[in-house]
Amino acid sequence: MNCIRISLIAACLVLIAGAWPADQTQAKQPNVVFLLSDDQSWTDYGFMGHPHIQTPNIDQLAKSGLVYERGYVTAPLCRPSLASLATGLYPHQTGIRGNDPVMPTGLNRKTNKQVFASLRKQMTAPLHEQPSFIRSLKDNGYATLQTGKWWEEDPLDLGFTDAMTHGDVSRGGRHGDVGLQIGRTTMKPVYDFVDSAVEDEKPFFIWYGVFLPHAPHNAPDRLFNKYKDIAPNEPTARYWANVEWLDEGCGQIIQYLKDKGLYEDTIFVYTCDNGWVQDPNRMNTSIRSKREPVEAGIRTPIIITHPGAVKPQRDSSTLASNIDVAPTILKACGIEPPKEMSGLDLRDPEALRQRNRIFVDVYDHDSDLEQLDDIDNGLQARVVIDGWDKLIVRPSGKELYDLQEDPDDRNNLAAQDADKVQRLSSIVDEWLENTPAIGK
Repeated sequence: MNCIRISLIAACLVLIAGAWPADQTQAKQPNVVFLLSDDQSWTDYGFMGHPHIQTPNIDQLAKSGLVYERGYVTAPLCRPSLASLATGLYPHQTGIRGNDPVMPTGLNRKTNKQVFASLRKQMTAPLHEQPSFIRSLKDNGYATLQTGKWWEEDPLDLGFTDAMTHGDVSRGGRHGDVGLQIGRTTMKPVYDFVDSAVEDEKPFFIWYGVFLPHAPHNAPDRLFNKYKDIAPNEPTARYWANVEWLDEGCGQIIQYLKDKGLYEDTIFVYTCDNGWVQDPNRMNTSIRSKREPVEAGIRTPIIITHPGAVKPQRDSSTLASNIDVAPTILKACGIEPPKEMSGLDLRDPEALRQRNRIFVDVYDHDSDLEQLDDIDNGLQARVVIDGWDKLIVRPSGKELYDLQEDPDDRNNLAAQDADKVQRLSSIVDEWLENTPAIGK
């Protein structure tokens, strides 16, 4: 009798389990929106205390999420920075160290497009063999959309199911082409993609690599007019207007997801590719920031917002890095990151506090593709920040800064503390040993 009863109970449990909706037996994967600012100073947000620039939408994202005020890029130049974000690897690992390949002597990319296209293809090739959080999302059932900045040829070949950018050099493809229209002239591709993913019942990922506040600083007059009388000069006013233009686009995406009832099921990650300090005397030009290892070139706030899943918190001391973005997104989606990714989960502040160290590669704008096996070829500097100590290692010498006392790294202390310089130099050497080049 007991055996019959047990068999009947087991049969009922099987029937109940078979009738239970699948979405209630498995954890639902969140949607992901990756918001990437382009050429913006870490100070130039309302929530970071700027007295004039208005960024209400990003401010609200920060208020609702986990903010690392001391976030850093992996490179103060767009293409290597973006390649690091996609792969979770440093520039010396990906081989994407600069924006463009060095052209053969006597040739230039504008008049020798076929040669340029061939070299760009060679430059991108290693990424096909390297890890990619975008590819991992696609392989795990995500619909994945590329918009805005993208350097690595056709996005459809590198993990995106949908893309604005075509990447064809013969048709003007270099760093985004048609995709650069997002946020400046249209938002429709984002909306259409979201609607399609919902219809297909797929979780989705959006790469919003908007070309803002990047030059040209040509925000609409309605924005420029807000700043023209309070900024110290016109170039600065136009840059500030572009920052608010960036914020507007972020807000439009957030509002669309709220209107569709998708906001609560979406994780937002916000960061910047590199810094920017506006030249007061020249439009669309920076000074002592982009392409340099100074704080104004490499620091950025990093935000992770996931309603109900990530506790709102401001962290003003712990070091975070864009190298952490890829593994964070994958773990948030229930996907184990590839072992090559050395970053940490940004949702775990304690893990970041235990590390409390970041690294940066700085290379020439153009890379000699014949010298990629030499990780020092084209090197301008390497940076380690350990707590509040910062060491810049240049081929010409080393610079030491105390960022707590000198947040704009102006006072070089290297001559006064040789022991600290040596200790931090050893940390850089160890980092290079532990992060070997991939695919070489």
